[in-house]
Amino acid sequence: MHAARQGPAAEARCLHFGECGGCSFQDRSYDAQVAAKLAGLRAIWAEAELPPELPALSVVPSPSAYAYRTRMDYVASRGRFGLRRRHKFNAIIDLQECHLLPTEALPIARDLWGRLMAAGIPDYDVKTHEGFLRYIVVRRSPPPDNRLLLALVTASAAHAEALAEASLETLRNPAVASVWWLLNDKLTDISFGTPLQHWGEATLAMRVGRHQLQIGPNTFFQNNVFLTERLLDDAADLLIPAAPVADLYGGVGTIALHLSDRAAEIVTVEAVEESAALATHNIAANGTANVRAVAQDVLPFLKAQPGGSFATIIADPPRVGLGPEVCRELLRIAPQRLIYISCNPLTQRDDYAVLREGFQPKLLRGYDMFPQTPHLETLMAFDL
Repeated sequence: MHAARQGPAAEARCLHFGECGGCSFQDRSYDAQVAAKLAGLRAIWAEAELPPELPALSVVPSPSAYAYRTRMDYVASRGRFGLRRRHKFNAIIDLQECHLLPTEALPIARDLWGRLMAAGIPDYDVKTHEGFLRYIVVRRSPPPDNRLLLALVTASAAHAEALAEASLETLRNPAVASVWWLLNDKLTDISFGTPLQHWGEATLAMRVGRHQLQIGPNTFFQNNVFLTERLLDDAADLLIPAAPVADLYGGVGTIALHLSDRAAEIVTVEAVEESAALATHNIAANGTANVRAVAQDVLPFLKAQPGGSFATIIADPPRVGLGPEVCRELLRIAPQRLIYISCNPLTQRDDYAVLREGFQPKLLRGYDMFPQTPHLETLMAFDL
């Protein structure tokens, strides 16, 4: 295995390997992980009737197989702090180490959890839905900064004074940029929530290429600090040059800003209010005059566009994919090129069954954005 891909846990597996659901591929060498993902990608697309002239499938490896993630969601439940046991949703592995983030990140989050437990704040029982503290989310900026935004996700708005005291104490660590308090008082088990308060900086700075972007506690961001730029460079190389672009599911403007030098103008479309507002901020902060953000759902945005209004449309939807209605609108608008980034090859394949009615695929490639796991990202490009 290439030394640059090994990372800090290469010489000894995580103490929790085989139990924790966070690293189900850690029993394989990294080269074997990439090979397995390539085989899986081939199997997914085997019966999809891809054109024979399409370049051979490949998977781009991550430059580092460890300490690559920009976000981890650690569960606080029944006196334990960590990740869910593999195949057992209600069982929590009490983590003492985690190599998917920089090694200092988990101890900082665990120390914050310990302060809250010492203050008598109850954690959350994922089985009975009783208790208060559900998650501590850790978001980190790329190296060399590796600064942290921590988010406390709670089931109610109680214990404000104790949360403030523990959060302010955590901010004494120079690696911590901010601590957020998010409310999720629903039964739905998600690690996002309504912002109630924050201590420290309001956002976390993330650099991609020459652009610096601010993210918040609820905003989406690509989860591999080492491979994101390569993925976006490859997408930029596929643009119809010096022509209008629509960036769908645009988040905080990451893709639009990275592509801005290659396009005449870019409209980035995002439905999540926090992300759309940060996209507007990031566009202005980077002095990018040819990019504008639209806070709107993708489907109504597309329905309002005339045919041929964009030379290139790039889409990076959530795991559910584009869906038939969005695919039909893309067929109607008929951009010269469609670039489709997916974190779920299964739904991308389903969307292809519709898109192929008007588009011809020219590229399909995997990117190992999630080493130590079975997941990967794919980039697919189409021409009319």
